[in-house]
Amino acid sequence: MSLVFTLSQSFAISGGPWSGGSGIVGVVGTYAGTFQPVPTCGCPNNLGIFTLSVPQSGLATGTVLIFTGERTFSGPITGLADPNTDILEATLQGIPVVTSGSTTIETLNFHADGTVHGRVRANKKATGVSSIRIRGTAHVTTTNRNVFPPEQTMTDYTVHGFKQSESSS
Repeated sequence: MSLVFTLSQSFAISGGPWSGGSGIVGVVGTYAGTFQPVPTCGCPNNLGIFTLSVPQSGLATGTVLIFTGERTFSGPITGLADPNTDILEATLQGIPVVTSGSTTIETLNFHADGTVHGRVRANKKATGVSSIRIRGTAHVTTTNRNVFPPEQTMTDYTVHGFKQSESSS
């Protein structure tokens, strides 16, 4: 009888049947996070914040706000999260929104376009939904079309995000 238990233990699946021991976490859910400029940027007044809803199937969608020393850009972020590799790839686009009194003006002469590359990972120091983190980079180009030729400013960010809920709604 002890021979049976010894053999069955040697064929056990590492990490159990759900994780397979590979460290893969569930990517479906709602996330929030920040874009923080890299130290070499020379743009300490820049900051981005985002929300992203990753559904069971289809594209991940959300909203991004990017604050620069000159403008605030608002717009969509769209991407996909691979459930087999936990890799997140997304694009973002924003236009400045200016509010004066009770009037909101959207200016198309300026815009921000960018990409986000990240990984969804479990924080080993915490438990619960918010222990699932997004870590990665973002590259954003802001364009000023009020001058000729159009002026472009490129900024690199580090991405820090966390899962807010297991559902994508």
